[in-house]
Amino acid sequence: MKKTLRYNYRLKPTLEQEAKLVEFGSYARGVWNLLLSENMRRYQYDKTFLFYNEMAALIKDLKQFEEFAWLKAFDSAASQQVARDLDAALKNSFNKKRLQKFPTFKVSFKQKKRHDDSFRCVNNANCIRIEKGAMSLPKIGKVPLVLHRKLASAIKTATIQMRHGKWYVSLTQEVKCKSAKKILSTLIGYDINSQLTVVGSNGWYVKNPKAFKKASGKLKQIQVQLSRRKKGSNRWHKTKSRLNTLHGKISRQRLAFAHEISCTIAKSSDIIVFEDLNVKGMQQFNGAMVNDNVMGMLTELVKYKAEVNGAVYHEIGRYVKSSGLCSCCTHEHKLGLGIREFECEKCGLVQCRDLAAAKSVANTGEKELIANGILVRALPKSQ
Repeated sequence: MKKTLRYNYRLKPTLEQEAKLVEFGSYARGVWNLLLSENMRRYQYDKTFLFYNEMAALIKDLKQFEEFAWLKAFDSAASQQVARDLDAALKNSFNKKRLQKFPTFKVSFKQKKRHDDSFRCVNNANCIRIEKGAMSLPKIGKVPLVLHRKLASAIKTATIQMRHGKWYVSLTQEVKCKSAKKILSTLIGYDINSQLTVVGSNGWYVKNPKAFKKASGKLKQIQVQLSRRKKGSNRWHKTKSRLNTLHGKISRQRLAFAHEISCTIAKSSDIIVFEDLNVKGMQQFNGAMVNDNVMGMLTELVKYKAEVNGAVYHEIGRYVKSSGLCSCCTHEHKLGLGIREFECEKCGLVQCRDLAAAKSVANTGEKELIANGILVRALPKSQ
């Protein structure tokens, strides 16, 4: 079994290549807005939409006119990928299960004040390849990159984007997954909370590094300096660049921490059980804490890494009670957020709130897996 994964690499283009990348990003935005406006016009005329085949034919026909000569300078495969993205966005907006809004126009650089446009190239006839520390891109040339890890397989697509003042390329490659384990001997449940990033039912835990909170003093200092600069001046742009660089550093620290923890969890046991958290609802309550704790990112990373390693990943229901349950007699308690340890009212056992929640998640996940037929019998418990 194979799984398509993304591998990100840092690009180091020259000034001419960087100008070309910015130009291609604006072309991709222009194709999106052009096709979306045509779809809206068509819907007002006869209540129908243009989908991928019709949009691809429209792009080909528009290349004949002088007003759309910029379409010839853009990579044809990249423009077709924009049509595919818009086709998927239109279909998802009418899918009741996806709950996505109707696609909107992409705003220009003058209104957003940042270059974050992206475009995706397709590796047709080996047009995207890495040779001697540089990546060959169609109609751009060989762009130097930091090859910090070897390629897993042949390149399928390459998405180029600027983030925090630096250029990155995301390569999609097919990775062969390990065969599923026939004997599942270990099961560990994990609880995610605000104090500790994750707590396992086996007693393993990781503290939250709080990268944003540690850098909040420096962020505040740079933001005060930015407010005192004259907007649009050279010193304003330099301070703005410093602020953007610091935000990029915080983002990379979070991502590196999430990958380290997810790799450890994916390789620790045969069965991994998490709880389905309502991260969006928790962000409305305390968004800074939730974002700084990589809550939503962690489960997504563990899920695909467990599949690659041949382990079983399972999530219990969102509304299943896990916090405040005694790990010995399963007696329910009503606990405030400030209480981290409690004594059971029924059996008198003093226990950590997070560890008890992790054990409750493991027990619930084990029962659900047995009910689904994935586990034949309950796993033996240590005395």
